[in-house]
Amino acid sequence: MPAAKKNSDNSRIGHAFNKLLKQIGNPVEFELPDWFIKPKAIPYVFIKRNIYLTKRIKRRLEDDGIFCSCTASPGSSGVCDRDCHCGMLLSSCSSGCKCGNSCLNKPFQNRPVKKMKLVQTEKCGAGIVADEDIKRGEFVIEYVGEVIDDQTCEERLWKMKHLGETNFYLCEINRDMVIDATYKGNKSRYINHSCCPNTEMQKWIIDGETRIGIFATRDIKKGENLTYDYQYEFLHDSLIAYC
Repeated sequence: MPAAKKNSDNSRIGHAFNKLLKQIGNPVEFELPDWFIKPKAIPYVFIKRNIYLTKRIKRRLEDDGIFCSCTASPGSSGVCDRDCHCGMLLSSCSSGCKCGNSCLNKPFQNRPVKKMKLVQTEKCGAGIVADEDIKRGEFVIEYVGEVIDDQTCEERLWKMKHLGETNFYLCEINRDMVIDATYKGNKSRYINHSCCPNTEMQKWIIDGETRIGIFATRDIKKGENLTYDYQYEFLHDSLIAYC
């Protein structure tokens, strides 16, 4: 292409470009709307039992070495009450025990979850209130979620911080094993913290598997908020206590 022809074409292109810029005008500062910036919330999935995303560690029943010798007393409707050796060690009676079907030391297997309602609180967001009277020492609900290892836990924490999340629902149960109820779990996820709680977390051995139960520490009336002290068990960020 001759040089004169090429220069003429470039001149026309440059003229058209400058004309277009004048029509557009000066750049204007603007902010993207929140709905565009913030990722859509992942829907919460309710589950009944833990979902293992890491290798499940279960001890053999014969390795536990915890077998009760409870026998039914006259007039009693069950065995393995408060004086059961297994129960004292927070271990559910196993098939190695000779207590049979009348065993009372199987809180996760035989006792139904207490009735409760999900509500909106004034200061703590979502919360849980008892929908029936609960007696001291009774099993309330199991804390469940996705069971992950420490590496996955760290990856999720960094991801949530990057997304601006400030509430974490991570409960360490064993070395290199954490229950994460952020995306999957049950109503126990919404039980709020209190410095004067009415429930507590307990680690139990159920058929060789470590599971977390929430038990009442005092009598609870229907309509009361369920609470427990997160303490060190929870990896919970930006926690403000409204006690």
